[in-house]
Amino acid sequence: MTSALATLAMAALAQAPAARILAVNPSTSTLGYAIVHKLHKVDGASHSVEGKVALLADGRIQVMVRAPVASFKSGDANRDEHMAEVLETGKYSHVTFKGVATASPPATFPSAQDLSLQGVLELHGRKHPETLPLKIEWLSATEARVKASFPVSLDAYEVERPSLLFIKIDDACVITADLALKEEGK
Repeated sequence: MTSALATLAMAALAQAPAARILAVNPSTSTLGYAIVHKLHKVDGASHSVEGKVALLADGRIQVMVRAPVASFKSGDANRDEHMAEVLETGKYSHVTFKGVATASPPATFPSAQDLSLQGVLELHGRKHPETLPLKIEWLSATEARVKASFPVSLDAYEVERPSLLFIKIDDACVITADLALKEEGK
């Protein structure tokens, strides 16, 4: 009886439509951050983004995006070195987000969708649930651009906030994403 169930399950899986996979194009994608100190604002960005988006037949979207923490650059090498130190890049090499949402690609293109992605952000070796508001611009059935911006608490991720003139940066860090996606094999 068990082998008959296994055979039926395998047959059902074989007939299920395969997920469509869209991959992040690192040459035209960016993950960024913005932090604020009382004296100035700092923006940094990484162009070493990697990730995939699975469009599942049941209407769910599964997402995984990550970037090496050491790849974020602010334009000031001393600041970047200090940020790498407080983020302990030797121990925690990547910032990663994995999430799920429900949405289907539109029937006509170009088109835009707003949705919320529920998932887990891993930063500085700590994982916390986060909800990301996304804007998806569907350029075609096989290409999309995704933009997101959301705040995170550095204290929640146990990041020792750097200071300048004995004043620490604000706890809020805004993470941004501008990702170009293209279906694999297209």
